[in-house]
Amino acid sequence: MRKNNDGENETSSKSEFRKNYGKGKGHPAYIYAKIGNDYKYLGLTHSDITKGVKNIKLDKNPNPLDKRSAYVRPKAEKEKTRNFGKKLKGWKFTKEDKQKINKCKNSHKKRTT
Repeated sequence: MRKNNDGENETSSKSEFRKNYGKGKGHPAYIYAKIGNDYKYLGLTHSDITKGVKNIKLDKNPNPLDKRSAYVRPKAEKEKTRNFGKKLKGWKFTKEDKQKINKCKNSHKKRTT
C-alpha cells in the first residue's frame, strides 16, 4: 500500500456505482474514494429509513431503468474492494442530487478528521 508524504494511506478519487455484496447485501453503492484495498462509499436504497436512521431522498433514481424513489444513506462507509461487483453503466446523479451527495461526503470528512 502506498503512503502519502504524511505517512497516511494514499487515497484516489472515484465516482462510480457498483453493487455491494458485503455489508450491502447486493444494494448499489456510490463509490467516491479508494484507500488501499478499501472503497469509501454511500449506500443507495429504496427505503426511507435504514436501521432507524432517516435516509436522504434523491430527486431522481440514479438507475435509469428504475423509476421508484431512491434514497442515499447519510453516513459514509468503508469496505474491501473485493466485496463489490462490476461498475454499473449508465447510472448518474442529477445536479441537485450531486449537491446532496457532496454534503454526505463532506460531513463524513469532518467526523473522521
